[in-house]
Amino acid sequence: MSKLGEINDIYSFIYATLDTLSKIICYHNDDFYVMWKPNALPTTFGKEQCFLDVLLGKNTDPNTDFSIPNFLLPYIDLPDFKICILKQDAIQQQLHIFWKDNELWLLNRLDNETAWFLYFAKTQAAFDRYRQFQSEGKINKWYIAQIQWIPKESAFEIDMPIMHHKHKEDRMIFIRSPKDELKGRSKVHHPITIVKVLHNDETTGISTLLVGIYKWVRHQIRVHLAGIGYPVMGDTLYGKDVTPGKLCLWSVGFQIHE
Repeated sequence: MSKLGEINDIYSFIYATLDTLSKIICYHNDDFYVMWKPNALPTTFGKEQCFLDVLLGKNTDPNTDFSIPNFLLPYIDLPDFKICILKQDAIQQQLHIFWKDNELWLLNRLDNETAWFLYFAKTQAAFDRYRQFQSEGKINKWYIAQIQWIPKESAFEIDMPIMHHKHKEDRMIFIRSPKDELKGRSKVHHPITIVKVLHNDETTGISTLLVGIYKWVRHQIRVHLAGIGYPVMGDTLYGKDVTPGKLCLWSVGFQIHE
């Protein structure tokens, strides 16, 4: 199909589903859009319907909850961003500049199980600047996580290395000793996860954490917390939960340090 034909098909979807676009929570500034991705919805194109499909007008499950949980609202940290109503002309502009093949200039990809913010560049210059600063560790991303544990420290860092699992494509491993490297493939990553305890519930034993990262590695937060023995609640891949549910990990903001 030609690019023009592809765009015409996409537009026909968009005109039919303006209602869905209006449900998506979106912030923006001159360079970026920041959009809230619902739980259990894949980020980008694949075998299942994804968030980008929704942006491009494909029908979604009417029961999909696009709202941000109320308890997260005080923690959202998006300096210089303003909330906006996502309209079809914004999506059309992204398509004109970047086409569908470029994923509307999506800047980050998230675990399917999670509900959190996706970032989109508005221009080529913004896309290149984001990628450069990310490689230099100048983009600070903040998350809220919940664990079934009451930490003794009010703040701590996790700096243990991680690798891709040798045989399981969807899994990372925590490197405690040189022997663990035999279970991995590719290079060893050395990310740092910064943790601050926001609230401890002594009754339920649940703690709410503010988690910060600068250089992102796949599943970094999940692997690091599981590696110290306290996986994110609802994590069936790295934790003890065996029943799929909502992963208690949410993105609440990012900031570029130029």
